[in-house]
Parts: sequence; C-alpha cells; structure tokens
Amino acid sequence: MSDVSNVSTGKPKVAGAVYRAPKGTALPTDAASTLSSAWASMGYISEDGVTNSNSPDTDKIKAWGGQVVLVVTNEKSDSFQITFLESLNPAVLETVYGSANVTVDALNGTISVVGNNAEPDEFSYVIDMAMRGGALKRVVIPDGQLSDLADIVYKDDEAVGYGVTLECLPDNSGNQHYEYIKLAAGASFDLSLDKSTLSVAHGSTSQITATTTPVGMKVAWGTSDATKATVDQTGLVTGVAAGSATITAIFGGIVKACSVTVT
Repeated sequence: MSDVSNVSTGKPKVAGAVYRAPKGTALPTDAASTLSSAWASMGYISEDGVTNSNSPDTDKIKAWGGQVVLVVTNEKSDSFQITFLESLNPAVLETVYGSANVTVDALNGTISVVGNNAEPDEFSYVIDMAMRGGALKRVVIPDGQLSDLADIVYKDDEAVGYGVTLECLPDNSGNQHYEYIKLAAGASFDLSLDKSTLSVAHGSTSQITATTTPVGMKVAWGTSDATKATVDQTGLVTGVAAGSATITAIFGGIVKACSVTVT
C-alpha cells in the first residue's frame, strides 16, 4: 500500500551537514546522537546537495534466442559526489590535498597548501540531513577516499568550490556505507498481523502478513520453538514437526504474536 507521507526531500540538517574524522574514529550508529569532537565540520556544500552513485556493473548472460538467464555482477562501486564551498576550511583542504600537504598556523592566521601526487587520505564521513515531517537521516561512511576532483574554478562572480567524489571502501564487515533514520517525535507507530492463530502441516508453509504504521517498515520475526515451526524475515512460516510454537513480529517496540499449530 502506497503512502505519500513516506515521500521526502533531503535537506541539510544544519549549515554544516557533512563531517569528517580520522579513519578508525568510533562511528555513530543512529541518526540523532551528538558527534564527538573528533568530527570536523566540512561546512557549506553547494545547492546540488549530495549524490550517491551505487549501481552495480553487471553482465547479462543470454541463452540462444536472446533470453537473459543470468546476471553476473562484476563490481559494485559506491560513491558520493559533493561540492564543498568552504575553500578556507582546513578539513576541506585536507580532504582535497591530503593532511600532510596542509599546514595551519593558527598563531599567524595562515594556511599553506602543497599540491602533489600523494595518495589521498582515507577518512570517515557523516552526512546529516532533515527529512519531511521532522525525521532525521544520517549516512555514515566508515572509509571514504577521494577518487575524483572536478576542475577548480577561480572567478569573481562564482564561489570557489571543490567538487569531489568520495569512494566508499568496504569496512571489516564488507559494508561500504550505513544509513540511519529517526522518525519525528510523536510519529505514530503501529503493528498488526493478519492472523492470530495458524495451522500448518508438517513440511508445509503458510504466510503471516504484517502491516506497519508508517507503511512498509521492516519487521523482525522470531519463533519460540524452531524445532516445531520456523519463520523467515518475510513472515513465511514452515511447519517442522507436530506441536505448537509462537511466532512473534516486532516493530517500533510493539510485539504481536501468532499461535501456530503444526499438524
């Protein structure tokens, strides 16, 4: 079921919506917690916002006659394109030129930059944004490295900007980035199941359908006795052996149960 309330824009949470920290800094695991002092603000970004390119490069294997029978993924690049507008921000300059090539003299109020072919530094990045209705979204990049830099233009009628592409390298779990969403305070949560009791034959399957508010949210499923009945993360129940078990669905702190009898 479609719900227009789930459609949203992505605006910067604050003027400085992108943050950077040394690789290995403890990463946030939610959308709203305050970042530690290790996270430096990258300041204003251009009105183009942030673009995430996350499309796999695939080959389509076709059978005789032209029908696609297999899709092979060669690679799956994950990158973010951002134009930083604060050309005097040391954190921005270090991303573009490398930490070793940027020297800040706070006492004399000077910044020195060296341009060379040094390997770009790897940093962790956080992108914060405000969604429709007061919801918050946070993108966390554990390991981001500069992979492309647009031409830098110096004009009297245009802000100096650094258009960068940050390539997301896999972390220890093989993940390239994480996304966290916090719905607005006072947002209503609800969960219901289409049945409270279910009879399923040994070796057969039966579907329990969960409905959430907001619509389409992820539900966590579980069983009280996997030797009698199991359930996958879509709510599909499989009868394992004669007996009974309780299938539970959890969302937003709400727990609903269905009593299953296996015959």
